[in-house]
Amino acid sequence: MSATIIWDDKALKKALKRLIEQCPQRTEEALTQACTDIEAEAKERCPVDTGELRRSITSDVIKEDEGHYIGRVGTNLDYAVYTHEGTGLYSRTNKGRKDVPWHYKDEQGKWHTTYGQVAQPFLQEAADAKSDEIVKYFRRIIRDERANNKA
Repeated sequence: MSATIIWDDKALKKALKRLIEQCPQRTEEALTQACTDIEAEAKERCPVDTGELRRSITSDVIKEDEGHYIGRVGTNLDYAVYTHEGTGLYSRTNKGRKDVPWHYKDEQGKWHTTYGQVAQPFLQEAADAKSDEIVKYFRRIIRDERANNKA
């Protein structure tokens, strides 16, 4: 199971399209730095029990056909989406289980009763926290390219 966070800024998208066409290597470097920054912030904000979720957070940049780049930050753990989005009555999407409370048995055989898990959107919060800084990376490249083109 996975969750996708899309950070969509129309002005930034337009500027990035020009940037990718004019200087793809610098674009990829800036996107890699942006993903690395969000990854570090997500690890700071990630709730910790065993530390497995925090350790699983990674980032990468993929270059697709037609010169498109995709920056990804996330985790491959199945339970991460439940931690991030919440469950039951506390689901951020309001699609959580409504027949509450429910009961479950843990690995040690102990029974628990729950109404759900409160959402802890550490990835979304990390992306939001770094957004201004990331825009500055790309603006700097655009400014540098304009200066180089005038010279």
